[in-house]
Amino acid sequence: MDKTEFITLGQARTFLTDYLGSEPADLALVGEGAWSRCFGFQRGDAELVIRFGKYLDDFRKDQLAAAYATPDLPIPQVLDVGPAFDGYFAVSRRGHGVPLESLSVAEWLAIVPAVVAALEAMRTADLSATSGFGGWGADGRAPSASWSAFLLAAGEDTPDRLTPGWRERLAASPAGDAAFTWGIELLKEVASDAVPRCLTHCDLINRNVLVADARITAVFDWGCSLYGDHLYDLAWFEFWAPWMPQLDVRTLRAALERRWREVGYVPEDKEPRLTACYLRIGLDHLIYNTHLGDWSAVAEVAARMRAMVGES
Repeated sequence: MDKTEFITLGQARTFLTDYLGSEPADLALVGEGAWSRCFGFQRGDAELVIRFGKYLDDFRKDQLAAAYATPDLPIPQVLDVGPAFDGYFAVSRRGHGVPLESLSVAEWLAIVPAVVAALEAMRTADLSATSGFGGWGADGRAPSASWSAFLLAAGEDTPDRLTPGWRERLAASPAGDAAFTWGIELLKEVASDAVPRCLTHCDLINRNVLVADARITAVFDWGCSLYGDHLYDLAWFEFWAPWMPQLDVRTLRAALERRWREVGYVPEDKEPRLTACYLRIGLDHLIYNTHLGDWSAVAEVAARMRAMVGES
């Protein structure tokens, strides 16, 4: 692992003191994930955070994503990005709240309308200045010419991916390997280009959405964001539902479908499109957990992927 994932409070203080020209006030570790650590601090009247991580493109994407911010989709402004230690830093405005997935049953039911509003803000975001499908870069371009091309690229094992060599390693898990082969073949059958090209976040339940008082206060970490079928974010909630049973995802889907009816929107071929999303999510996480060597998780994802499309 890169040492930017283990930046200490003391290191953050030293860096910020040099960066700001004075010692930061109220510095504290406020969050960490698989790829970065986040420290909150005060500068004058401004409440800010600094994140340290390995991947510059993720921080640049957060800068660009702020252009899509609306009252329903509050995306903290990224004020600066640059090199730090053996990785990078990003300074952003701070949002307050608790992670979406930490809510109780009652709190989740109260926040569902706000989640629907955020999903709709992404579905209707103006992408006219961008191009392509799939994971986009800081230039607003995504590499795939079509949605199906992005979906089927899940089977590629190339050196430019963050998990090179996964295909050979997956052979160590017979259940995972079989599920991957089955999943990619089924995906070839259901993948379609008849989808709207929308903004998707694709990681809304990993401490990347903060909520307070039945409203969303911040949506950040856009590193996994895609241009493509807006159903991907709904599929994400549904795929991971067993891991967060306190969040009634059926209520979310019903509320989202009700909003579509209210605005006169009909997502054509919804179920096949969702199936394609389930498969791509499952395939990606077979790869990711193979990269980690977490064979128990590989087996769990394989079983969930089959269950989502009616196989056992």
